[in-house]
Parts: sequence; structure tokens; C-alpha cells
Amino acid sequence: MAWGFFGDEQVELTPVEKDIRARVGDRPVDLHATGVMSNIYRVASMMRNHMEREILFDSNLSFTAFIVLFTLWVWGGMESQRLAGKAGVTKGTLTGVVKTLERRGLCERSGNPQDRRRVIVSLTEEGAKIVQNLAPLYNREESRLVEGLSVEVQILVANSLRSILATGAQLKSQSSTENSKDSDSP
Repeated sequence: MAWGFFGDEQVELTPVEKDIRARVGDRPVDLHATGVMSNIYRVASMMRNHMEREILFDSNLSFTAFIVLFTLWVWGGMESQRLAGKAGVTKGTLTGVVKTLERRGLCERSGNPQDRRRVIVSLTEEGAKIVQNLAPLYNREESRLVEGLSVEVQILVANSLRSILATGAQLKSQSSTENSKDSDSP
């Protein structure tokens, strides 16, 4: 069996894949799922590091800071809780990132007029300029990273990842529902 692939015995495993396969051995583990998820993690980590080194370094932005700015640029100002969700970070991570971006004059926080306990985060003019300058460079690097894939395969991968995201959201919702039922029990 070619670990992490769809039955193709001719596929050469990476050293990491060989190590995992050797360690797991004959245990009842879904190696295909492990292959998908570990490669997603490794690709995401590589991409973050690549973008920080090649695109974001000169602007002194972390990957997360750029994603927060980009999210605000695309959807406009929003409550911090919603921003954390859209940017894919925890509320605690967002708080630190927003404080740093605010000190640099790239975003600003204001109270929600309907509920002063809630905070709205907005992009400043300077923040918008940075995103507008970096977005094309960022996209060029995205294109370079997937240039070995045909457009058809890129679409297949993007749709497959969307499916995993949808499943994760469904599992999160089920878990939240189960946890609220558990807390309601005497």
C-alpha cells in the first residue's frame, strides 16, 4: 500500500511519510486521512513561512497580521469576534495582532454603537495602502507555489479543501450542540 495515496504502489513516499508509516505499522489507522491532514499542515506551514520571508518581511508583517488586514480590506470593519472567525484565528491571537497593527497605525478599534462592550476593528487608510500593495505580490507567490498543478487539479484541490472545511464546521457545530446539552444536564 502506498501510504497517503490512492493505491498507487509506484508513488515515492517522502522521508516523513516513510517514518510515519514505519511507526504506525499495522495499527488500525486510516493512513489516507493521516496523509491528507499531515500534508495539509505541512503545506500550510511552508506557505506561511514562504509568504513571510518573500512578501511580508519588508513590510514587517506576520502572516496572521496580513490575513487580518486583508480580511478587513475585503469585508470592511467588523466586530472582533467576527473578524477572528473570518481570519481563522482565536480571539486571543486577534487581540495581540490588532494591538500591534493599531500601534503601527494600520487599523483602529472603536466601540460598537449598539453595544459598547463590543469592539469594531477597521482598516486605516495606511492599512488599506499596505494591503493594496501587497495583495498582488502575495497572489503572484500563490500562483508560483501551485504552478506545477494544472488548472483542473487546482480546482479539484480547492474544492476538496472546501469540503474538509465544511466537514470541520459541521463537526464543530455538532460538538457545540453536544457540549451545550451536557451542560444543561443536572
